[in-house]
Amino acid sequence: MGRWIAVLLCGLGASAWAQASGGFAKRGDEVVAEVRERFYDAKKAAQWAERHKGYGAAARSEEDFARLTHEALAELQASHTAYYPRDTLGHVGLSSIFRRVLKQQEVEYVSMGVDVAQRPEGLFVRRVFAGGPAEKAGLLRGDRIVSVEGQPFQPLLSLKNRAGKATRVVVERVKGQPPLTLTVTPRRIDAKAEWLEAQEKSSRVIERGGKRVAYQALYSCAGPEHQEALGEYILYEAKDAQALVVDFRDGWGGCNPEFLNLFNKNLPVLTSVDRQGKPFVYRAAWLMPVVLLVNGGSRSGKELVSFAMKQRGMATLVGEKTAGAVLAGTPVRLSNGDLLYVAVMDGNIDGTRLEGVGVSVDVEVPDALPYAAGKDPQLDKALEVAATLEPPDAPAEGLK
Repeated sequence: MGRWIAVLLCGLGASAWAQASGGFAKRGDEVVAEVRERFYDAKKAAQWAERHKGYGAAARSEEDFARLTHEALAELQASHTAYYPRDTLGHVGLSSIFRRVLKQQEVEYVSMGVDVAQRPEGLFVRRVFAGGPAEKAGLLRGDRIVSVEGQPFQPLLSLKNRAGKATRVVVERVKGQPPLTLTVTPRRIDAKAEWLEAQEKSSRVIERGGKRVAYQALYSCAGPEHQEALGEYILYEAKDAQALVVDFRDGWGGCNPEFLNLFNKNLPVLTSVDRQGKPFVYRAAWLMPVVLLVNGGSRSGKELVSFAMKQRGMATLVGEKTAGAVLAGTPVRLSNGDLLYVAVMDGNIDGTRLEGVGVSVDVEVPDALPYAAGKDPQLDKALEVAATLEPPDAPAEGLK
C-alpha cells in the first residue's frame, strides 16, 4: 500500500512540476518575444533571442526563473533592460513611474520609508525618507537591517501585512556590536506620493562656512511634480540662501531638459511696485551657485541634466561618477503581472553618448555606507564645496 501511495505522490509531483515548468517556459517565451520586437538594437536583439529561445523551461522555481532571466538580459549589456517580478521594490517603482503606460491609477505598497542597498555584508539603509515611519523610529543611514518581526528582511515581502502595525525591526548599527531593536509602524502609501513627500521634507537651509546653503534631495525626477517642488523651494522658501545642493544620488531618473530652466540666468527678473512704493522682486530662476550631488546610482535623466549643467558651467558635480545608464526604456507587463523593462531607443546629448560612460564629477568623494551611523561624507563635502563657490555676476537689476 505504502509503495502505491509513494508512486501516486511522485506522479502528482511530476504533474505539478510539468505544469510549473510549462508556465516558466511560456513566460520565458514572452520575454524573448518582447526583446526581439522592442530592443533598440534589432540585430543584437535577433541574435540574443535565438540564443535564449526556450530558456524559461529550465527554471524550477520563481527564484530560478528570475535568476535565469536576469542573467540572460545582462548579456545585452544595456541599461533600462531588466526583469522586475511582482513583490519587488523595482516593480513598485517602475509601475509608479509608468502608471499611465501601464494604465494604473495608484501604485500603493506598504513602506517603512527607507531605500536599501545590497552589500556583501547584507542590506543597508541607503536613504531614510524624510517624514516617513523609519525616520520617526530612529533608523539611520548605514544601518544593516537584520530582521523584521524575527524573520530575515525582504524589502517588500517583510512588510506586506504590516501596515499600521507596530513592527520590530532589528538593525546592526555598529559592526560587531549587539543589534538594536526599533519599533516602526509601516504605512500603505502611493510610491510617487512617498517620493514627493520625502523630497519636500528633506528641504533645509544649512549653515556652512559662514554661508546659508539650501538643500533638497530628489529620489525621483520622473514627472513634472518633482521639478515643480524643487522650483517652489528654491525660488520662494530658500530664496535668501547663498548656494544650493541638489541631491541626485540613487533612486530613479526621469529629469528632462526643461529642468535646466530652474537655473537659467538669462530669464528676466521682474520687479513689481505697489501703491506704497514697496518693490516685489520675482526671479524665475535660481541665480546662486549650484552643486549637484551624484553617485553610481544616479541614472538616466539625472545624468543628462548633470552633464548639461556641468558642460554649461551651471553646476559643480560632487560625489562619484554616474551610472552611464541613459537608454530610453519602456515597461511591458507579462501575463503573470511581472514587468519587463526594455531599452527601446539609443541617444546622445549635445552629440555625446553617455551610455556605459557616465558623467565624471568635479570633486570626487567615495561612498561610505555600511555602518555609517547616519553620517554622510559625500553630503558634507557637497555642502563644503557649495559654501566656497562665489556667486555669479548679477545679470539684471533687482538682485541686490
